[in-house]
Amino acid sequence: FQRGAPLDAEPKKDKPEFKPVPPGSNDSMAIILLSDGQRTTGPDPIEAARRAAERGVRIYTVGIGTVEGEVVGFEGWSFRARLDEETLKAIAGITRAEYFYAGNAADLHKIFQTLGSKIVLQKKETEVTALFAGAAAVLALAAGALSMLWFNRIL
Repeated sequence: FQRGAPLDAEPKKDKPEFKPVPPGSNDSMAIILLSDGQRTTGPDPIEAARRAAERGVRIYTVGIGTVEGEVVGFEGWSFRARLDEETLKAIAGITRAEYFYAGNAADLHKIFQTLGSKIVLQKKETEVTALFAGAAAVLALAAGALSMLWFNRIL
């Protein structure tokens, strides 16, 4: 039993090997990102877009704000927030999605209408009664077996 591992030891591979798929190929997954495009914390957005693209996820980006920027106050801090359209366009391009600009609420409403026609919700029913019937049969067999053990009779 070893409590630690040497620093030069190979990392464990607990996860199964990942097989990339073509960007935008997974029709059941999409992300709608509303942002000014500027990174303030977290992973690199371009690298995150590449990872999403490898999984077939499309990221539709919606740019909010102005290129000139505005001073924004948050929790006692002030900072200038500028629209970084290049990053947002790159994210959308990498994932085979689209970039939209929302200058006001009316633009945003139109964008959501457009996206509503591109992203289709498909309802799919899955029959689960067989699972419950199977579970009931297993429980009935278990009840019969326990009855035989305790009382030496089924009923």
